[in-house]
Amino acid sequence: MKKQVNKLFVLAVAILALGLLSFEQVHADETGAITFDFGKNNVELTDTLSIEVVNDEENSTIRIMDSGEELYREDLSLVQVTNLYQVNVENETYGIITYRYDGSGNGLYFDVMKLSSSGVEEVYTSEVFERATYAVTDDGITIEYPEYEEDDAMTEPSGLVEQHFKIKGNQVEAGQASLSDISLEKDASAQVNYKYKNPSYAEINKILTEEALNAGIAPEIVKAIAYQESNWQQFWNEVPSRVKNNCKVTDGKKLAWDGTNALLGYDCIGIGIMQVSNHMYKKEGPEKDQYIKKLKEDIRFNIKEGIRILQDKWKYKNGSNPIIPTVNDGDPMVIENWYFAIMAYNGMLPRNNPLANPYTAYQENVFKRLRDLTLIDITPFPTHTLEPYKLANEQLRFRSNKYEMTGPQHYSSQSLKKGDTAYTNTRSLNLRKGPSTGSDVVASLPKGTKLTVTGEYRGNNSRVNQYVWLPVRTNSGQTGWVSSSYVTAGDYVDVYPLEGQNRFETSVAITNHGWHWEQPEYAVIGRGDLPIDALTGSVLASSLDGPLLLTRNDRLTPAVEQELKRIQPKYVYILGGKGAISANVESQLKSMFKNSRVERLQADLRYGTAAKVAEVIASKNKVTEVFVTTGDEKSSDPLAIAPYAGEKNIPILLTNKKKLSDEARNFITKNKISKVTIIGGKTAVSANVENELKKLVGKVERVSGKARFDTGLAIINKYYNKNQLDDIFVAQGMDIADALSTAPLAAKKGSPLVLTLSDQVPKSVNTWLKSNTPTKPDIYFLGGNNAIQNKVRNNIINLVK
Repeated sequence: MKKQVNKLFVLAVAILALGLLSFEQVHADETGAITFDFGKNNVELTDTLSIEVVNDEENSTIRIMDSGEELYREDLSLVQVTNLYQVNVENETYGIITYRYDGSGNGLYFDVMKLSSSGVEEVYTSEVFERATYAVTDDGITIEYPEYEEDDAMTEPSGLVEQHFKIKGNQVEAGQASLSDISLEKDASAQVNYKYKNPSYAEINKILTEEALNAGIAPEIVKAIAYQESNWQQFWNEVPSRVKNNCKVTDGKKLAWDGTNALLGYDCIGIGIMQVSNHMYKKEGPEKDQYIKKLKEDIRFNIKEGIRILQDKWKYKNGSNPIIPTVNDGDPMVIENWYFAIMAYNGMLPRNNPLANPYTAYQENVFKRLRDLTLIDITPFPTHTLEPYKLANEQLRFRSNKYEMTGPQHYSSQSLKKGDTAYTNTRSLNLRKGPSTGSDVVASLPKGTKLTVTGEYRGNNSRVNQYVWLPVRTNSGQTGWVSSSYVTAGDYVDVYPLEGQNRFETSVAITNHGWHWEQPEYAVIGRGDLPIDALTGSVLASSLDGPLLLTRNDRLTPAVEQELKRIQPKYVYILGGKGAISANVESQLKSMFKNSRVERLQADLRYGTAAKVAEVIASKNKVTEVFVTTGDEKSSDPLAIAPYAGEKNIPILLTNKKKLSDEARNFITKNKISKVTIIGGKTAVSANVENELKKLVGKVERVSGKARFDTGLAIINKYYNKNQLDDIFVAQGMDIADALSTAPLAAKKGSPLVLTLSDQVPKSVNTWLKSNTPTKPDIYFLGGNNAIQNKVRNNIINLVK
């Protein structure tokens, strides 16, 4: 921001040192500040010297002219210059300039400079504070901004943070931030005229749906934004004391509280259900006053303005130098395509960087709400593929102008109209007599049932059930109502390719997808080039509901390092000794996390490491059963058991082919294991090992198949109900790395792992898919085209359908 600040210093010196001789548009407000309004602001300092500040909707420009010659120019993207203040501290003069970011977040930041006859000295540039208010004091500036918990709407924060920035000794001291709990505040201040009443949620649902469709936008998007901004409230049910007390003076684009329950945000800028703030971009006068009044009073107008603003953000992807990237083909009815436009609605703020703030970035919260409230299994944006950077003024940008999402893209089911064809996309969908969950069930429709929409949708009288009801007819002539959440205009089998350039990046893709909105407490790190230790560690990761990331044995791969920084687990387990994963990797991890948060699970051999992992699982769960399988890293026998073992917290122990390993024996004896299941045939784990186990425990079983991939199918048949499968995971079985990385995610979903060859579907697998997938489950493919070729993928998809 240096270049920008230095040029603004020239502006400040000119105004403060020479004074305002005449002005057009620029004015001093009630606080004594010079306010730069929307449009052109001219200051004539002498007969030849003038300053021009132009605040536009997308850009602001500052120019200093001398006899028509441009001496200085600064262009600010998506930022408005709002105010200039002069303060005198310790016999020195300082200038404070405030700025607001474009977007509903109305991000605030400020510069402080020392002004003297000898020149200008840069003192301080603040960070960006979202939805903040401020007050300039005798010795600096006090900032107040909301603090949000996970489910808070932007108008209903859990707390407020206040922080004073004091100018002292030619520096700015950032005081300690103090958090106050809003719920504890008592207010006996000004009386409120509760003249407005919110419509019913059914009416709000109807308006949001209608106006979104009129604008050609997926209604699901608009509803989620409205919920994120205001909890679907146009008016306060109880006006917060901070709004009454803080929204008094109209400075820095703030609005004064009007004494009513019209919903004004904590920044005193955002208005109503969509928290519209673009009144800042209108010139002062009756037209602006009328616009603000209508935003406050008319919920439909407020929604339409919010949608218009969202459409403007969507257009940021256009032009030769786009502000945001295009997603996929840019179809506005595809929900996932709105990722960056939703970000821009709030503002291209640093806090919306999904790598730095994965669980608080605005667009991530909106998509999480969309998933939870519309019940659509939305595809998370693969943020590990992003390369964000910041402009000089801290604006967020991205290296690529287009991103392709390989996962399923969800066309708005709420946009379906009379005569459209759709398909059910859930295992069993209730066809109801009327548009209500309380209505009688006419039939239960299996996944893939073809439907025809026969009339107009009906909304719910709920803000947390944001779907609509569609009247439909089946091919057999049955009629009734279904939830829009469980029908699709496209493919009813969702296909998720989770892949990277190599096994390390594939493990990152799996982690980014599976732990996108839920931050894991644990992460497990395994060796990627010889991942036998990771086989047993995958059960640990599953047991801890954390991902398994694969790395090189001598260094942490950049993609894995970035993903660990994104998820920020509290604890990290390293699988294997220093021969498996080096001390250098351990050192890297300990530099990222506290030493106490990184633990290595190791022994001299893989058998001992498996036992160490089992001990950790047993320390956190009651363990009475184990799986025993071969320690041969070339065998595919144990792969398919890893998801089930992780889901049920059953450790996997490794053994030699002909003799039970001492480590497995010791664990079984020490932990009084009562049941052992051998995974694999007698060529992998011999009858002699089975006999040894029978002497140790009361119950020994074996699950195996005739050929390489048959053991995996036997596992699925034994441990999974084919009539309850919602998902299946598919990995190639000749190299175990991709399969191991996915085991924790498959366990999380309670889904089986199917193994295949890279260039063909094995005969036994083909037969099984054809006869054992009546639920038409969604499919996760692990690894790129080298792992599973496209012809194999298409074959599997067709078999499932």
